[in-house]
Amino acid sequence: MKGRIWTVVTLGLILIGMVLSSCQPPSAMSEEEMAMRQKAHRDSMKKANMQQCMKFLSFATEYYKNKNYEDALRNYSKLFDLECVDEELARDVYVFVGNSYRELNQPDSALYYYDQGLAYLPADNYLRQSKIYTLKTLGDTEGVLVEKAAQLKYHPDDMALAEELVDDYLQNKHYEDAKALAQQILMTQPSNRNVQNILRESMVALGEDIFGMIKARYEEDPTNLQYANEYVGVLLERNMTTEATVVLEEEWKNNPENEGIMRRLVDVYNSSSNTAKSVGVLQKLIKIKPNDSEYAYQLTEGLIATGDRKGALAQAENLVKSYPKDGRAYANRAKVYEEIGNACTGAVPDFNDKLVFLMAYEDYIKAKEFKYSKIQNKIDFLGEARIPQKGDWFFYGDDYVDKQGFASPKKDCYNWITRKLKAPPK
Repeated sequence: MKGRIWTVVTLGLILIGMVLSSCQPPSAMSEEEMAMRQKAHRDSMKKANMQQCMKFLSFATEYYKNKNYEDALRNYSKLFDLECVDEELARDVYVFVGNSYRELNQPDSALYYYDQGLAYLPADNYLRQSKIYTLKTLGDTEGVLVEKAAQLKYHPDDMALAEELVDDYLQNKHYEDAKALAQQILMTQPSNRNVQNILRESMVALGEDIFGMIKARYEEDPTNLQYANEYVGVLLERNMTTEATVVLEEEWKNNPENEGIMRRLVDVYNSSSNTAKSVGVLQKLIKIKPNDSEYAYQLTEGLIATGDRKGALAQAENLVKSYPKDGRAYANRAKVYEEIGNACTGAVPDFNDKLVFLMAYEDYIKAKEFKYSKIQNKIDFLGEARIPQKGDWFFYGDDYVDKQGFASPKKDCYNWITRKLKAPPK
């Protein structure tokens, strides 16, 4: 009897447990399980509707090619109704649905479908570029920047895109973003001058000191011409001419025929009144670039500044021979004669001095004939106050004019000048 009772009790407990367990809700599915079920459902629907899916996709594609966007959208919509669109068809559907809405001037709908497609295919360039194009038509600059950044995230090796984006950041005053991206690009392209400039401009805009960055980069690789030139630039901006000169001289030592370094050295030497060294560099530049007249004119100026008037006149004579129809060449030689006359003249110019000033005057006149401007004041001044007048020729001419009718100065200060002047008739 007791055994029966226990059996009944046991069966009752089991029955109660079964009833209670059947009343509990099923355990919630994980997101992964849910996604798997949804994919299985889509695959099942697509398989069941495969023939219909391909038919409407073909119709939609043909309408799109023929720019019949409304009919294209009607057929694309049937693909969604039949649940045909999955990861496999996403690129062939969403971008063309979006483009169709864009062509029908419905950009908001276009953007919606681009986003739907990007949810499936976030790395797809065609989808992303279509969205960027639409944002540009709306003038949504910030949206464009966001999408380009997203595109770069999925294509980090696309340096063309990275440079485009970093430039966009700078142009739109996103200086922090520009700085960060520029630094990232320079890790793989340390010699990219455009990106270096963007980094520099961004840091300046942010009020950051760029000197330390540029100095450190130069010190890490002092043979890199680009780094050295940039370092020289910031040194000169801070009037640190001595330090800049040291860097340039080291550059020149390593690159003895680099025209750019030599030109910069000339400028630095001139700015620090180190004209003798400037002349030395110019003489080497002329050997490297013998047909560049600009260096020859600069050398004439340098020789005058160092007091080497003989060398300056020889250089000026060469320029006149090389460019006999160039007014600048005559004006350049005139300046040399004028400097020679000023150096030798006492308190009042004597006839010797006036003859040298006449050489300058004649060259200025010649320069004017060849349309060289900005010398009229020189012509007027010398003509009124420095060249021999009629009375001078009357009183002193016989002592200076030879049998052929040419005059030349006799003062020791001028005894190396070989030029002679045609004296006026008596």
